[in-house]
Amino acid sequence: MSEQLDKRISTILFAVSGAIVLYGLVKGLIWFYEWFINLPAYSAGWWGALGHFCLDNLSIIIVIYLVICLQVAGVAEFRFRKNFLKAFLLGIVLTPPGMIFIWGRK
Repeated sequence: MSEQLDKRISTILFAVSGAIVLYGLVKGLIWFYEWFINLPAYSAGWWGALGHFCLDNLSIIIVIYLVICLQVAGVAEFRFRKNFLKAFLLGIVLTPPGMIFIWGRK
């Protein structure tokens, strides 16, 4: 009986957390779409606006990049039997797709 209750509670918590993440993603995509639509026509101003966006959100971009590197390091640890810390540091330097491509060829 308690196992059934645990499964129900975990399903409810999973659904709630999934809904929160989905809501955040939708709001972020809507914001990005509105920002992208309001860009000037494709010109030097377009590249300037894109550069300012990256500089304004540099901390978010770095955090997302580090999370991707952590995920790829975990994949490298389980799939290729590599050291997690070494894989993480190598992923930061080589970029995650490059690291997986190099290790996947061996």
